[in-house]
Amino acid sequence: MSAHLLAIPLHPAHAASLSLRPGAVQALAGMAPLPQLARAYHAAGPAWTVLDGDTPIACGGVVRFWPGVGECWCWVGTGVDAVPVAFARLARRIVGALVREHRFHRLQLHARLDDVRANRFATHLGFTLEGRCPGFGSTQSGQATYNLYGRFRTWKE
Repeated sequence: MSAHLLAIPLHPAHAASLSLRPGAVQALAGMAPLPQLARAYHAAGPAWTVLDGDTPIACGGVVRFWPGVGECWCWVGTGVDAVPVAFARLARRIVGALVREHRFHRLQLHARLDDVRANRFATHLGFTLEGRCPGFGSTQSGQATYNLYGRFRTWKE
């Protein structure tokens, strides 16, 4: 595949076509089926699909808690492995656009403690480790420990 990536508004059906990385499969264990989850997340805030050509390789977005605050989510497929740098750069631009266009002053995300890639990705996106959340995962995922990351924009910026 090419490194020509495009972010488009999420089509929940794209989530079903992702071949998820093992870490994502583990994190989503015990939750609703992916197409159902994608519809719910799509309704809860801004969301997108990343395409490599015509192929969806990732879906992500923000569940808006209240004005200005939300939880980021991202389901990464194995297709990202062919274009990791291009994907990481695009994801960083998307997060910046979310802050500007949707007026988020705080975004946060959770990454499984044992998922090295997810934790590295969070820091690449500009998030700072704020703490640990033992037992945060679903029952089927063993109630794993997650890291909580935050990205906060002060009013003075």
